[in-house]
Amino acid sequence: MRWGIKMVRGSIRALVALAVAAAPVAARAEWARYEAPHFILYSESSPKAVEVLASRLEKMDALMHLATGHPDDGDIVKVRIYEVHDNNDVAAALGLTDSGVAGFYSNNSLGPFAVTPRKTDFGDVDFTPELVLHHEYAHHFMLQYFPGVYPTWYVEGFAELIGSSKILPDGRVGYGMPAKHRGHDIVANWVTVQEILLKPAEKLDFDTYAQGWALTHFLTFSKTRSPQLRRYLKALAAGKSQSEAAAAFGDLGDLNKEARRYAGAGTFEYKPVNVAVHEPVITSRSPIGAGEAALIPETIAFADDDLGTYRKAGARNEEQRRRAANLARIREKAARFANDPFALRLLAESEAAGGHYREAEAAADRLLAIAPNDSNGMARKSLSMSQRAGSATGPARTALGAEARQLAIRANHIDGAAPLPVVAYYESFHQIGAPVPPAAVEGLAAILVLRPYDDKVRLMLADAYADQHRYAEAIATIMAIANSPHDSPQRTAAREKLAKLRAAA
Repeated sequence: MRWGIKMVRGSIRALVALAVAAAPVAARAEWARYEAPHFILYSESSPKAVEVLASRLEKMDALMHLATGHPDDGDIVKVRIYEVHDNNDVAAALGLTDSGVAGFYSNNSLGPFAVTPRKTDFGDVDFTPELVLHHEYAHHFMLQYFPGVYPTWYVEGFAELIGSSKILPDGRVGYGMPAKHRGHDIVANWVTVQEILLKPAEKLDFDTYAQGWALTHFLTFSKTRSPQLRRYLKALAAGKSQSEAAAAFGDLGDLNKEARRYAGAGTFEYKPVNVAVHEPVITSRSPIGAGEAALIPETIAFADDDLGTYRKAGARNEEQRRRAANLARIREKAARFANDPFALRLLAESEAAGGHYREAEAAADRLLAIAPNDSNGMARKSLSMSQRAGSATGPARTALGAEARQLAIRANHIDGAAPLPVVAYYESFHQIGAPVPPAAVEGLAAILVLRPYDDKVRLMLADAYADQHRYAEAIATIMAIANSPHDSPQRTAAREKLAKLRAAA
């Protein structure tokens, strides 16, 4: 699933796009990789410009830790951020043209990533590339540290609350500064709070960015309503219905009047917050290889969510076509950069995402020939072997599964933090129908502790629990997808699975 930001007639609206192919982008300046405490930034900008950009984003990260009370002392999964030239490059990564898409956040087997522009072409001076970057980073922060069940208006409202906050001249952060780029849309297109809180998301038609921001701002900064917002979100996370959760606000008619009056007043409270970050924030800078640089358009277009979750044949066929087009470009570039580890790694992942398991294994073999200790290459080869084992019979089935298992174990020993070897270990049992040991299931659960946004592993873990008749745990695992505010093939599949789990339980 991809979470995005879009500019339409002077306002921003949510766009959730299925993973699609990207058009090639002409090479410009030299791409470099910059590492900071909480993210990795890929950019063609000057080192000085990147330092400023990174420093300001680290301040936003610190602000969110302060605002949410989340301690910044645990394991960090760094999101990759690709700063492309402009919003046309962003749209191309989604297979779109003239779409108004300004940025998006997603994840795949390569990890979480965001795509944001160096400049925007929407004619609104308040709709800046920095706003887009901070908005998409807020999505990552929420999904990384506070995974749960959130309504659409709050997901986008929180991201806009952070995105619209600005660095003040004295270095403090203006937390909650008004979203000037959309002010005229809010009251004119107001949808009652009763509808927003009680109706299913798919039956609502309103500007989730404009009104979502206003409602989130009101509930965040109101001393009486802020505790109610926390109780409301906690109730949703506990599996309460929309009406049960909304009871936290009391009379919804009164809430609607207060919220509309607040939005219509045009004056929004904000807090100048002093946040400290260690300067310089860039801990390392390195140029990236020619192959990786050439493949950036394909990298940000790559998707590997399970095609089996696409219930509608038309949507599945379209997704297959998009992946095939992206894969064709990856094959061509991987042939040009035949000894580039990154190119071969992306080729192996893309072949697997398209269901071409033998080709994926061949690409993994080529990768391991030049990088024998590449843990992801080992894991991908293991996964392809497990797929072949699942189609084999008799002793060959068992032997191939065992060989795949040993390769997954080796990969895990090389990189104990990488998720793919853990998935490969689980699949070495699951694909051949062998009893899955508790350690393999616990491994999947451990992935979600650090990567709670990984829907693919979440669905896999729910199935693993169900196979062991641990229905309560399976249901709890799948709820975050089944109750997602955005329609997607994964949500449809999760809801189907949830109904079966409840029946079995």
